[in-house]
Amino acid sequence: MKQKAFELIQNKLQAALNEQGFGDAIRLETEGAEAVMFTTGEVAYGLFYEEKKKRFVLRSTTMISKTEPGQWRELSAWLFDDEGTLQDAESIANDFLEITQSEKRVELVKTSKKRRKKDEENNADPQFFFNRLVPLFPELRDQMNEERIVYGQVRPTFFAEEKVAPLCEKLAKEYPDSEPFRRLVNILCDIYGTGDKDTRAVIQFGVLNHIKDETAIGNIMDNFVEGCDLQKVYKHSRKLIGKKIKPEKVKKEKKVDARLSDR
Repeated sequence: MKQKAFELIQNKLQAALNEQGFGDAIRLETEGAEAVMFTTGEVAYGLFYEEKKKRFVLRSTTMISKTEPGQWRELSAWLFDDEGTLQDAESIANDFLEITQSEKRVELVKTSKKRRKKDEENNADPQFFFNRLVPLFPELRDQMNEERIVYGQVRPTFFAEEKVAPLCEKLAKEYPDSEPFRRLVNILCDIYGTGDKDTRAVIQFGVLNHIKDETAIGNIMDNFVEGCDLQKVYKHSRKLIGKKIKPEKVKKEKKVDARLSDR
């Protein structure tokens, strides 16, 4: 009965969320629960059945990337044990639909779409880059929160050099044939190609130029995808390690004799 109830609730959510631009349900791997996710690429709803607690749960989250959900927030939960009926499942589905179709949440979905479109137009910033790395290095989430608590924001240069670079170096050196490493290189290439000037500097000088191990460096360079801007840039930028780059001198303007204007 639980499986039929899950399918009933999932199908009702799917039909309603399709109207808001959500894609087809995606199966989630979660411990102790059956779960699916509906996402627009910016936000997501999750339908969970927790075996231990015998309950259906509706959750929501913002997406870290178009395929990686962030931290889930519980919106509603209903008990459904071995005595549950399809009529009970209908009631649960109606409650979940009422939440997802509320004016406030529909507007939230629209706003999230507009914000993502604006972000893409303005190019990725350093914070977007760090967020993309969280699925690979979950510890970065707590470290970024600590930065915000102490400094009010994540300091891009410091964070790239002290937190991100060591993790990238270890992954590149010790697990060069792993899927996480290939994803890392793809993220570096992707964000460097779409990032603003600050983000490019963070990747080039903050992360890559602070990787010291030659094996790690070689593994990264060998795995750059075809057409990645970093293929050429990385070789040249490493030559600047340890060198002081003098700022361009401002040329002095020639003084004009005021008497010339009287002629």
